[in-house]
Amino acid sequence: MMANNQRILLYYVLLVCCFIAVCFCDDDDVFKAIEICKDKLKDDPHFPRVQYSLAQLLDAQISSADSELDVSLVKEVVQLYRDVGNPPNAVEEKRIPPTKVRFESLMRAATIAKDVLRERQQAISYYMLAMQIDGIDQVSILVAFEETLKLLLSSTIVKQGASIDILGEIEAENEDPLQLSLQLCNFVGNKYPNEPLVDEFRGATLRKLKQPNSAYQSYEKAMIKSREHYLNCRNESQQNSEDNCFVHLKKFISTSILVAAAAREAGISFDDQMSCLAAAENYAVPVLASAQEYDDEETHMTKDDLISEMVELYNNMGVLEKKRGSLHEAMKYFRKALDINPTDGHAIVQLASISSQDDDGRSISHVKELDRGYVAGLFDGYSSRFESELVDVLKYVGHELVYNSLRDALPNATSIGTIVDLGCGTGLLGELIATGMPWVAIHGTDLSQRMVDISLERKTGSGGRAVYSTVSNFDASEFLSNFDKASVDCVVASDVFIYIGDVSDVLGECMKCLVKNGLVGFTVESYETTEADSGLRLLPSGRFGHSKEYVYQMAEKHGFQVLSWKDAVLRQQAGKNVNGAVVILQKQR
Repeated sequence: MMANNQRILLYYVLLVCCFIAVCFCDDDDVFKAIEICKDKLKDDPHFPRVQYSLAQLLDAQISSADSELDVSLVKEVVQLYRDVGNPPNAVEEKRIPPTKVRFESLMRAATIAKDVLRERQQAISYYMLAMQIDGIDQVSILVAFEETLKLLLSSTIVKQGASIDILGEIEAENEDPLQLSLQLCNFVGNKYPNEPLVDEFRGATLRKLKQPNSAYQSYEKAMIKSREHYLNCRNESQQNSEDNCFVHLKKFISTSILVAAAAREAGISFDDQMSCLAAAENYAVPVLASAQEYDDEETHMTKDDLISEMVELYNNMGVLEKKRGSLHEAMKYFRKALDINPTDGHAIVQLASISSQDDDGRSISHVKELDRGYVAGLFDGYSSRFESELVDVLKYVGHELVYNSLRDALPNATSIGTIVDLGCGTGLLGELIATGMPWVAIHGTDLSQRMVDISLERKTGSGGRAVYSTVSNFDASEFLSNFDKASVDCVVASDVFIYIGDVSDVLGECMKCLVKNGLVGFTVESYETTEADSGLRLLPSGRFGHSKEYVYQMAEKHGFQVLSWKDAVLRQQAGKNVNGAVVILQKQR
């Protein structure tokens, strides 16, 4: 035991030394340290301690690099971490790294493979290796288990500009990911039979396998175990305080939401679905009313995290009441969600879809923007089917309208050098510009990281050139503020302002970054206005409508001239045309 502790200490001393070398030594010293490690490995290729030091040094270099990513270097780091975590048979037993170091090395290899290299199958294999290391504690195994199952159940990966089914890719290698998922659930479940996380992921897997009744039963087990963990924690609390039980209460709420959703798919009655959610509410409300501020150092969970879970609970209760036609009750729950978080996008959109006013007669017409997290989550979930649904099913043409209007407004298109694509999505508009104006540098941004991932890989049809010079994960105003004054020729936004709402800040940033006579091209949705109307309204669709008068007022306020306003059909919804307009503004001052 003492020898093992000494080995662990030695590895962490190496880690601290690597950190000091990178942070406080000049580049020459760091490079020398790297070369020393590499020379040592030439003479002795199976020396985990040196591999670990080299991996740390190179990893720190990658993390701090401002230049373009060196993929070969990243792959080298992953290989080093893998060899430390899973030493070859040639390594002498006395040289095998401590258990904790092996686990952390494999987890780091998996994280880099997943997030940097986008090699999710490789990441799965590293997570699985980490789970199988002897002597790993329960918390660590569950972390690796959760990451593995998330990847196995993930619907898509981004590869070569397209959404690829990760399940299909694994199946092509004669591995059924869903069966593997069930095997992992059995493996971890046998070790920790009272762990609700296992039943939760087993339920998710069974849903993928189209077994709704079995999925419901697994989720129900997860909920029951979560409730037992919470009650045991509360009963055993020496301080007679709920604070240290927040983690278990949050898990109970989240599994209750999952049970209700699975019950719906299994054909369980509305009353039984609601009883799951109501039970969670009954436990949580008195706790939140009496609890002080809370911050768990181990889990990093705060009272706000539990409050956020309550918002989701009330939204689910509202959706359930809406589905069974109890609109008054649905409004009550959505209003409860807004009482907790007045900017919650889901509750606001649901209220708008039911009525322009809630049950107290209080108008929601004051809403001028949607929560960024709501919009990002909406499109993260939509990314895998975005183009097929938007273009093929809904007959969306907004990107074509913006591009054609932009070209009509450009007498000399070759003078355009830089275009910013706000809310670029998967790159529909960007590809039109890159194909028709190949000399232009296009910089995209989107709130959805999954959309960013897809557009980053998008290529033009001819020549296979990347559509975007850069793609970032920022909101529109923040992204525009990063550009120098008078450095952008055009800003485009197709189907974007309908999710932004109040466009004043965006147009203000456009004015700053655009060159003289620079252009802004975008689409808006129309709606029937009234005399008292502000010209901006959240529509029942959950999107914002902008009147012609509002757009002209905003243009004049920020120093733009409206070059063109063309009424058009943007898409279809429920078999009906969605009317709007494509607008081109020109900077005047």
